[in-house]
Amino acid sequence: METTSHKISVAEALKKLENDESIKDYLIDFDRIKVESLDVMKLSKGGIVVPESAIYYDDEDIAYDEDFEGDWVLINHPETAQTTQVEIVVQKEVKQWIENNHVPLDRLVEKLLDNFYRTQKSVSENL
Repeated sequence: METTSHKISVAEALKKLENDESIKDYLIDFDRIKVESLDVMKLSKGGIVVPESAIYYDDEDIAYDEDFEGDWVLINHPETAQTTQVEIVVQKEVKQWIENNHVPLDRLVEKLLDNFYRTQKSVSENL
């Protein structure tokens, strides 16, 4: 069966995604429009590739994060690092927050555990 692609606007595509509708059979003409970077991520998650020339972002909208200041350096995990797989069950509202904010759970949990471990170690050493 042949699938037909229909043209829709970015706003229509985002609305469909909000309503958990598929947009894989739709096309968006990006020739004369600019798409905000956050909307690009949503469209990409829905299977729409946005050309780089159509992506718009304003430096004023980017939040400062001291963790990303300076030069980026590739960090190799020490040989003692191990991978552990964990399954997490979260409430529906938390899951929605994670998805809406594009929270990288693997990095978040990794940092939380590392900081928790270091804090516990520091506290026990100072007693």
